[in-house]
Amino acid sequence: MSQGPPESSLEAMAQSEKTDIIPGTDIIFADRGDTENEGPDDVVLIPQPTSSPDDPLNWSTTWKAIVIVNQFIFVFVSIMTPMAISPMTLIFEAEFQRTLPEVNMLFGAAAITLGYANFIIVPAANLIGRRPVVLVCGIVCILANVWQGLVTSYPSFLGARVISGLGAAANESIMPMVVADLLFLHQRGSSMALYFWAYFLGLFIGPIISGAIASQISWRWFFWVCTILQGASFLFLLVAHPETKYDRPPPKAPVSNAPTIMDVQVPDPTLGKHEDGLVSGSSSEAHIRPPPQSPPQHTAITASQHSTNGRPSRAQFSLLPLRKSLRFGHGYDHDPPLNVTAVLVRDIISPIKILFCYPIVLWASLSMGFAANSLLALNLTQAQVFGAPPYLFNPDQIGYTNFAFVAGAAVALGTAGPLSDRISLRGARKNGGILEAEMRLPALIPYICANLVGMVIAAVGYQRAWPWEAIVIAGYSLVGLQCVGIPAVAIAYAVDSYKALPGEIMIAATIVKNTFGFGMIFFFNDWAARSGYIPPVMLLMALTCHFSLLGLVVFLPWGKKFRRWTKDSKLHSL
Repeated sequence: MSQGPPESSLEAMAQSEKTDIIPGTDIIFADRGDTENEGPDDVVLIPQPTSSPDDPLNWSTTWKAIVIVNQFIFVFVSIMTPMAISPMTLIFEAEFQRTLPEVNMLFGAAAITLGYANFIIVPAANLIGRRPVVLVCGIVCILANVWQGLVTSYPSFLGARVISGLGAAANESIMPMVVADLLFLHQRGSSMALYFWAYFLGLFIGPIISGAIASQISWRWFFWVCTILQGASFLFLLVAHPETKYDRPPPKAPVSNAPTIMDVQVPDPTLGKHEDGLVSGSSSEAHIRPPPQSPPQHTAITASQHSTNGRPSRAQFSLLPLRKSLRFGHGYDHDPPLNVTAVLVRDIISPIKILFCYPIVLWASLSMGFAANSLLALNLTQAQVFGAPPYLFNPDQIGYTNFAFVAGAAVALGTAGPLSDRISLRGARKNGGILEAEMRLPALIPYICANLVGMVIAAVGYQRAWPWEAIVIAGYSLVGLQCVGIPAVAIAYAVDSYKALPGEIMIAATIVKNTFGFGMIFFFNDWAARSGYIPPVMLLMALTCHFSLLGLVVFLPWGKKFRRWTKDSKLHSL
């Protein structure tokens, strides 16, 4: 009689947890009774791994690092070609006898394709796997680079840019999906920062390389160099990038028929021995119930109990992975047959649905989009500013200004992910071991400040012809810092809230980012020439800071309410 908690206490606990445990709210520490003394090894693993050694969550640290580095290289190389032509703007104007807006269309054609091609790429990655999709996209990038190196007319160049964007579109979505496949919830902040660093590093380094090659050799040789790099990346992917898509059905032995993703035992700190109830930590509804006498309940695996000595199977290296062998881990029942049409419809509709119906995803998409387009605002005006008096930079000198973006982004790589992970885990400890998705949002504050200061320096410096050192070293560095930091935190928050939808979230964010950026090429340079640089550049600063701060003001106190509104969506079970 005295072994368990009173029935009234258990019912009260059940009611409390049923209210609070919703998607984006997770029990992250195993011992909720002594959270102050818990270290990283006490973290409950989300999602829970299977017992199969070929489950990507069980792969060794070496294999996980190989896959992430492979993705890093692919993202860097594939984004560099379509987005690195700004230093060659004056060359293309003379070569093809086109105006500045027409040359900017070469950038815009690739950018808009980058966004919308993911309506094809993400469904394909969910149906046939990440590996075959990224390999096909790598081949498309190689062929598009060859075409760009051979073009002789503007229409042909425009067509090549569209195909280039189609192949490179995989870098907008596949790496976040691979990160979610390989890593647990508490590890993803750093890897998402690494993804955005790879992405923006390609944007930053690409113009440096293109400007130098165009000035010293020929603009065509830039595309031949990109062909060589893309070919090397393809070989790396072919031999050392196994399939990471791995579907995990619910375990056999839950004691309730209610849908759950993770069952976590919650010890009563007043008892000498564990008489535990079960909490569903990542489903749309929580269920706590007294422990049955039989069968025994599944205990949540923590970091200290998890073995990472697995490795990919042979099937995971095939060009068309045998998805059936990857779909069921040991100890799991078979799922119903996959309905291809349903998956396609779901993957095409769900990005639109979550963008317009899920406020958190809409906010994260806008925050990422405006932060990234703050960088685009400076890229579009680089040649316009530094190619004219008093600077008179040549193309390679214009490209070298991007080193400041690289420096800022490198600082963000070392701070954004680790900072947001540390802040969220500290908040979970103070919250009795319960992690709320909103706990990582305060990490946005330094990057919002960086955007504010960096864009003001760039705008005023452009307008008043400040020394290039002030504009580049101070302004560009801070803009590079924020364009990695803000997206890394905002997208990590959205993925924390809707863990089953990393690819769809990236489609939504990319659509917002690239559609707005595509529109900018039609008016931004003309607006700057007509009204000066302060109004257009400061507009991007205002949009970025406003929407990022809006997330702090709205979602820190009420983010859980927004998540509760969408907790019953079928998208959580994808």
